[in-house]
Amino acid sequence: MTANTTFSRLQQLLPELFQPVAVSGDRYLRFQLTPNLPALLSMERVQEALLVPASSISLLPNMPDFTIGMMNSRDRVFCVVDLAQLLGVAPPMMNQREYQVIVVHLPDWAIASSGGMGKLLGLAVSRVRGIARLSVEQLQSIVGEFPDSLTPYLKGCVFEGKERFLVMDTNAIVTSPLLSVNPAAKSTE
Repeated sequence: MTANTTFSRLQQLLPELFQPVAVSGDRYLRFQLTPNLPALLSMERVQEALLVPASSISLLPNMPDFTIGMMNSRDRVFCVVDLAQLLGVAPPMMNQREYQVIVVHLPDWAIASSGGMGKLLGLAVSRVRGIARLSVEQLQSIVGEFPDSLTPYLKGCVFEGKERFLVMDTNAIVTSPLLSVNPAAKSTE
């Protein structure tokens, strides 16, 4: 009887804890593209976010500068790229002890044109910051605000308080023509 009374009192004192809250919007992974550039990536294609020691990534010779190397996670081997450098907004990550890697699934229609990358792609970023919810109505235009090299990879931007987040287009990133420049894949053609 005491537990029921305690529960009833808690319900009266803290009604917001016992009211179902409808959470709207799609889930996005919040991260730092560069130390000064926050961004969001739809969770639709994200498999996981990892902190990977540099020694766990095998370097690949004769690859573009944005290619960090190959790694293994959950018995899957895939390529890891420096996302900020791929998008032309930062120099390469050099002499890192560890990388924060967002592992994304390639869409089925993109696997054939992925240059032999496989079904997964690792996107090394400056820092992973958590999860956010975003509805399409929150998206704002970015026309003319960012370099032409970056805009094809953006859906728009959103404000969270005073901080502006770029909303990245995962499909545009994983199907970037820059990623199909893969000497290993070309040698098998």
